[in-house]
Amino acid sequence: MADDEFKVEVELGDDHLSFWERLRTLGIDDDARKRLGSRVTVTRDGDRIQLYTHTLADAQEAEATVRALVADDHVTAEYTLSRWDAAAEQWVDPGDGHVVVDDAPEVAAPDPSYVILEAYKPEFLRDLGL
Repeated sequence: MADDEFKVEVELGDDHLSFWERLRTLGIDDDARKRLGSRVTVTRDGDRIQLYTHTLADAQEAEATVRALVADDHVTAEYTLSRWDAAAEQWVDPGDGHVVVDDAPEVAAPDPSYVILEAYKPEFLRDLGL
């Protein structure tokens, strides 16, 4: 079970929020990171927050924490808890093993003509005379 990975996906509801109300919800994932610590990895893409853990108990605690944060902000949300099935290479329901539909938008691969710098190299810039 040490290699298990669980995901809680939170889709924040729009609820016709104003611009300022939507800005306020941006802190939900930051608050979740502070409360949950290093046991949980929290990512965000627009209105979709993903929380990754290595145990079902941590995933359930993460979901409860985010539910409380979302309720405090008076925002609606939909929650999905899933487990990574390495053999099938897909997310499945931890209870019954059925596939959990991942409706996250596909992200296009980066253009290969661009170079992505992964580390800042001051010597490189110095050698260029910058």
